[in-house]
Amino acid sequence: MKYLKFLVIAVVILFLAGVAGYFAWFHNPYEHTLQLDPVSVYGDRPEGFLLTNVNIVDVESGTLSEAQHLFVREGVIEDIFTGPIPDSLSNAYPVMDASGKFIMPALIDMHAHLNTGGLIPPDESGRLMALEQYARYGVGLVYTLGGHGFNQEVTRDLIQKQKNREIVAPLIYATGDIFTAPGGYPIEMISMMSGVSVDKIDLAEEGVIVVDDETDLVKLISIQKELGMNGIKVMVETGLGGGPEIPRLSTEIIRNIVEIASEQQLTVFAHVTRQADFEDAIDAGVHVIGHTVGDQLLTNADSYFDKMRENHIYYTPTLSIAYIPQYVATAEVLDDPFMLKYSSERTVRSLRSWLVRKLMLSMIEFDAESVLENMLQNFVLFHEAGVPVLMGADAGNPSVMPGYSAHRELEYMVAGGMSVTDALRSATIDPARFLGHEDRMGSIAEGKSASFLLLERNPLEDVRNTQTIERVMLEGYWLENK
Repeated sequence: MKYLKFLVIAVVILFLAGVAGYFAWFHNPYEHTLQLDPVSVYGDRPEGFLLTNVNIVDVESGTLSEAQHLFVREGVIEDIFTGPIPDSLSNAYPVMDASGKFIMPALIDMHAHLNTGGLIPPDESGRLMALEQYARYGVGLVYTLGGHGFNQEVTRDLIQKQKNREIVAPLIYATGDIFTAPGGYPIEMISMMSGVSVDKIDLAEEGVIVVDDETDLVKLISIQKELGMNGIKVMVETGLGGGPEIPRLSTEIIRNIVEIASEQQLTVFAHVTRQADFEDAIDAGVHVIGHTVGDQLLTNADSYFDKMRENHIYYTPTLSIAYIPQYVATAEVLDDPFMLKYSSERTVRSLRSWLVRKLMLSMIEFDAESVLENMLQNFVLFHEAGVPVLMGADAGNPSVMPGYSAHRELEYMVAGGMSVTDALRSATIDPARFLGHEDRMGSIAEGKSASFLLLERNPLEDVRNTQTIERVMLEGYWLENK
């Protein structure tokens, strides 16, 4: 009887834990709490203001210009100068003394998603929370490559709301709905995450387009162009991280997508995690390789590195996702005050849930430790080969927090052998140049947008100093008053 009693108690505890986990996952009564009111942020911007005695980080040269005065008018850096401050400025505009502080351009995250980074289903409140987090962490432009739980029409509406100042968010660039093969990635993953069988998933609502030899690619790509999308994302994936093999788009279809998209000035991003898929994507002529190969250590890849350099094919390492299994298993990311600074309570609660984390880990079908090691070593090969890099953290995945992860991605790249200057360039001036916007973003210079991070410490000395954020300005608006 005593053992039976203990058994009953154990069953009850497990049942209650299951109920708690269920409600934490699906029926949490607390929504993501936005901290910034668009009316307050965008309401009363002064015509101009003066930032004095600030140290400007030159991301191009990796040097520092000390004790500079920076005058901003109507959201644009109008003048940078030293010496005495004219009375015509100091008497007419607000002045902020930034002695001992450092200023660098806002970050550009070129591989991101509009999900929270928590272990919770996607919803509208989560997307708004993600966008606010990107902004508060100093990301001035986010390139979202599709997402789980919404489609390109939703993305279009968010882009318009950002332009209208209805939400606090960085500039949004986007690919449209994801192109994949019948039965290809991420269809099975969506089924596992949502608990809906594959045959009952509404792929149109989930932002996934199934493509085969009969698909009218011109029509599909034209629709994305008309919706205001900036690129196309193709899934070149035969098995995530070396997991079970699944159907994949043929190289010929990918090549056709690239040709049609290029005619419409749309960038083609290829999701790859295996070497064979990486090689096919390069042969098909895609514009950006998303992710670092993780199924094996790269072999005989020099000719493909040569093609990337010669054809200006860029690469977003997304080293942050290599740590997902580790961070989900341990929840160690919750020990970082910088992560807790701007992340939503609902996101944090989901990561604290042991039961939900175990559920997430049970879905991983590959050797996580091997993938981590392969990605880190392969990143070194990409970097040593001189392949052009665009910082992208793949934020929005479990434990990869929007905004926060951009700073961590810089850490990982420097740990992998990049110089601090090269890492900072990959997150500022290089993506600005790639997007054709070098004239208005990517560095602190006259005539460019007043989008920057005001830091307490010099990021050129230690890339982790990008995390010493005192204030963030995006397009001439301070996000939070001090």
